[in-house]
Amino acid sequence: MDSLAVFFERQTRRHGPREAACYRPRYRTIRWSYDVLGERVLRLTQTLAEHGVGAGDRVVLCAGNSPHWVAAFFAILGRGGVVVPLNPKSTPEQIKRIGKSAEPRLALLSRSLTWPDEAMPCLPIDSAYAVIETAAARDRMVSENTGELAEIIYTSGTTGDPKGVMLSHGNLLADLDAVMEAVPLKPDDHILTLLPLFHVFGQMTSLLCSLHSGCAVTYLAAPTTRAVREALAHTPATHLVAVPEVLKTMMDRLENRLGRIPGFLRRALRDRIRSRISGTLRTIVCGGAPLDPTVEDKWWSLGFEVLQGYGLTETSPVISANTSDAHRTGSVGKPLAGVEVRLADDGEILVRGPIVMQGYYRDDKRTRAVLDDGWFKTDDAGRFDADGFLYVFGRKKYMILGPSGENVFPEDLEAELNRIPAVSDSAVVGLPKNGRTVIHAALLCEPDQTAGVVAEANRHLAPHQQITSWSVWPEPDFPRSVTRKVKKEEVIKRLGSEPGEKPIPGGRITPLKRLLAEVTKTEIEKIDDATRIVSGLGLDSLLRIELVSRIEDEFGVYVEETQITPELTVADLDTLVQGQKGRMPGPGDYPRWSNSAWANRLRPVAHQAIFRWWLSIFCRLRVSGEENLANLRQPVLFMANHRSFLDPVVAIWAIPAAFRSRLGIAAGTEVLYGKYPWFAPLAELAFNAFPFPTEAHENIRPGLDYVGRMLDDGRNVLIFPEGGLNRSDERLQSFKAGTGVVAVEMGVPVIPLAILGTETILPPDTIVPQRRGEVTIRFGQPLHLTGEKYADATLRIQSCIGRLLEEQDNRRPG
Repeated sequence: MDSLAVFFERQTRRHGPREAACYRPRYRTIRWSYDVLGERVLRLTQTLAEHGVGAGDRVVLCAGNSPHWVAAFFAILGRGGVVVPLNPKSTPEQIKRIGKSAEPRLALLSRSLTWPDEAMPCLPIDSAYAVIETAAARDRMVSENTGELAEIIYTSGTTGDPKGVMLSHGNLLADLDAVMEAVPLKPDDHILTLLPLFHVFGQMTSLLCSLHSGCAVTYLAAPTTRAVREALAHTPATHLVAVPEVLKTMMDRLENRLGRIPGFLRRALRDRIRSRISGTLRTIVCGGAPLDPTVEDKWWSLGFEVLQGYGLTETSPVISANTSDAHRTGSVGKPLAGVEVRLADDGEILVRGPIVMQGYYRDDKRTRAVLDDGWFKTDDAGRFDADGFLYVFGRKKYMILGPSGENVFPEDLEAELNRIPAVSDSAVVGLPKNGRTVIHAALLCEPDQTAGVVAEANRHLAPHQQITSWSVWPEPDFPRSVTRKVKKEEVIKRLGSEPGEKPIPGGRITPLKRLLAEVTKTEIEKIDDATRIVSGLGLDSLLRIELVSRIEDEFGVYVEETQITPELTVADLDTLVQGQKGRMPGPGDYPRWSNSAWANRLRPVAHQAIFRWWLSIFCRLRVSGEENLANLRQPVLFMANHRSFLDPVVAIWAIPAAFRSRLGIAAGTEVLYGKYPWFAPLAELAFNAFPFPTEAHENIRPGLDYVGRMLDDGRNVLIFPEGGLNRSDERLQSFKAGTGVVAVEMGVPVIPLAILGTETILPPDTIVPQRRGEVTIRFGQPLHLTGEKYADATLRIQSCIGRLLEEQDNRRPG
């Protein structure tokens, strides 16, 4: 049987130049072909070989979704290693427990993470690519022994001993073949996945299925509301892979926007509504948790095919799935080809076949408890209908035994509760009271509505299903797994032994406080609700940018930098975050006409007029360092010092035509659009200028978004990182904090540009040339800053431009 490494090599060669991955980090859209993906895997495999990774070695992979994650996954397998994927949001305690169990040789991490054990060798996932010098080196990279085991996925580890699921190459390839038979994909399809790659459902439905078919996948750095909306609008996604909670949230927001439009009119407008969501989306693949049949029907009514499946990590993961030809609302479809499913006497779903795991890592006791003669005990209760469709009721261990011995499945009660508009979500559990078990509902709703909510739900429930106890959950949401399922064990633990009591608060450590501790490098115990964000945690302008970006990533909300005021406390920020949920802004209001076809045709004419007829009267230009631009792949960022309003003009003049023809200039908002608004349209036409916030009170995010869009369109961008004219006696002012963010996050080379002499021709306080003079411009060597810390990148750019200025100064006569 093939290994996944051999499968990867064969498929990347087969699909070659086709798009493999589209990655949407904060500000850019980055595309890799299968050729590029294969080349990156080879380079990373070389790095792993240099670090001694061989057959059977465990390698931790802990990062968010990106093509770099995909490359790391197959590079580890190519060395015969075993992938240990971890949630990047894991706490240090969880990582320590899993590390102790897995004993990895190496960890590949996103650059924002650190391993709690300093002795562990770690590499940044996005910049660990070795340079392959020779074909012989390339041949040495793939291990002859890929081993049987492909990955160990830890499904627990929050408390107690972690449980590592061992999946072989054969397990994953068998499930892949069965999934592709049930839900075939074509090379022209495009998957938008909202599932994490550290979860095997995310691996199977995006990474492996796309490789099998040759289609493309879009990965989001963070599946926020805005990111999903923009991805659906701007990518040709034909398949959306999501968990039920996301589909419910999207449908709720859609219905809120539709308001009071009658049902018959909605049906008439169905195609228009569907096109507003996406003009290309056909199929929604859903799993990881039960999907409410009502929500499923609503998506079908809009013309989207909804295919719900069922599986577990221990089954690689897909056991059954609905298909285009065989679908039943509310079911999880029929078992996949080659998979045996039967029901035990008590209704538990049992599974056997090549998709069943090898066992739990170094845990024979747990393995024997769930595997019996090849049959895996899922602990889920279910039933088959007459046509062979499987229905899953829920976890057998959470089933409640009613007062007369009837089985009560919490999912049925939660479905009734969640249909009530006042309820955001619910968790139903059985709790002991006076020697018996009562049915208790923990609710996400307003306290004064609980009694009415429970009464309404009970009207639709059978006598043995009646909810007799309830409480309001004290936090914005329940604890959840990576597939957004409520963690019932934690809910039960925190509810305590007596129903009706308020759940025990989550202590002083909240997700927001944990995030603040990570960003500011402050001990979390020192952060309380009254702590001031700026003065108490030392939040400078650079950390402010990082904080609002991390808030968007972690909580799916957008907080403007200008809202992080000196008076803001942790409690204030928490209120702000909660209040912003669901209110993500769209792209900023930036000039579009300046990138139109007619503007692009006029711009060279304007350049000729400015450079040959006007500028040459006042300026003698001497340019050096053009060789540093030779063979440089566009787009790039040019960053220059700024002592005169003449600087943008001479910079454009000096930049070679191949780069100049697709160039935009980031202009200070307060200067060009505030002080000289009459000149702004001319600057937009002649120089493709656009507003870029540079002042502390301005919100930099729209500017970063626009720079990203310019680069995505293949345009180069010129930025003046001092943020304004340098009127001081110093050669350079300190660069703005956003410099490092732009340089690192945009993922393109930065070309340092030193300009000398413009201040004598056009002094800082004038807009009319005062004399004729010589201007020298020098291009520095490209800087590749992806993966560096923002502050370090800023200092490198500033140092490089300063050095270029000094070299020019020393060469000037006299």
